Amino acid sequence: APVLMLRRHKSGALTLAGCGTATGPDAHRIVLKRAVLTGLPFKVRKRKAVVRFMFFDPADIRYFKPIELWTKMGRRGHIRESLGTHGYMKCIFDAYIDHSDTVCLSLYKRVFPPFPDHPADQRLLPAPAADKPAS
Repeated sequence: APVLMLRRHKSGALTLAGCGTATGPDAHRIVLKRAVLTGLPFKVRKRKAVVRFMFFDPADIRYFKPIELWTKMGRRGHIRESLGTHGYMKCIFDAYIDHSDTVCLSLYKRVFPPFPDHPADQRLLPAPAADKPAS
């Protein structure tokens, strides 16, 4: 459902403060947080490039090897192998890559809504049923 947020000024005038949408509660909805790792092409030869500054350890390169790479210019590619011990890697792309391009790798993490663990937040939870003393 569309939502408009209005702000009332001291003069009584209303101005638009924000707009967006509100979604219904759905237990099957998954909320993801996205992080993007970026690197720079160090050497470029047609579709192949040596990328640096994305990783600093060959073990990390081996771990993230199955994930697809993308560039700011719209090229898609993947990691071929690690190069040396300083985090350089050989990559191959679907078309020619430019020296001024940026190589990116997207990482996703599932995010859960916060659970109230502070006593001040306990007012949001239903009160426990009190036991009645026997008369």
